[in-house]
Amino acid sequence: MMLLIDRLNQERHKLSSLGSLLLVFFVFSMAQAIKGPAEMLAQEAMELTTTLIEPLLQPPPKTPPPQVKQPEPKPKMLAMPDAPITPAPIEPAREVTAAAESPRPIPTPTTTPTTTPTTTPTTTPSLPTATPVQEAPKLAVQPPVSVSLENNYIVSVRATLNANKRYPTGREASLQRPSGKVKLWFVLARNGALQDAGIEESSNSIILDNAALSTLRRTTYAPWPEGSWASQSQHKFTVTLDFVPLN
Repeated sequence: MMLLIDRLNQERHKLSSLGSLLLVFFVFSMAQAIKGPAEMLAQEAMELTTTLIEPLLQPPPKTPPPQVKQPEPKPKMLAMPDAPITPAPIEPAREVTAAAESPRPIPTPTTTPTTTPTTTPTTTPSLPTATPVQEAPKLAVQPPVSVSLENNYIVSVRATLNANKRYPTGREASLQRPSGKVKLWFVLARNGALQDAGIEESSNSIILDNAALSTLRRTTYAPWPEGSWASQSQHKFTVTLDFVPLN
């Protein structure tokens, strides 16, 4: 029994040592597998870095200096042969005469007397002046005597009516206190008698119209003057009566 246990222990130690070896081998192989790609990556990184830095470290290329254009040579002007200079002909000097010229006489202007023509006055025969004809004085046309008599009678009749005019009295007149003008017509005979009467233009107030008619009827008229309205036995007159309320 003890032998069996010892053998089992030995086998167990063998197995544990074998497992340890396998583990070490596995770790070593894994380390090698990891080391290879890491080195490759580091090498590639170094190559990439050198490719990027080399252009920066190189000096910049030298730019060639600009070429200056040389001016084109101007074409030479051909020298023209000088024309032969011909001297101007020399005129011979004139002989100066010693004799001085005698001064010419200055002509004196001759004044010719101017004759003014004499005009003989011509007498024109005077025409006879026409004497103005004096017009006969115009006589003022005087109206006939009958017209003036008729006008004076009309004025006197109207004055009599205005003198007899009375403002209406009564309760309605005192309350309304109307005012206005009434135009009346009336017919008189030769002896001054009232034949007819009426209202031609009303004052728009019955009170004033009645007062005007009563004034016509109670007035006594004078007869016509002699010679007035000769062909008429009666004549129509008009008068305007103005009524104003009393204060």
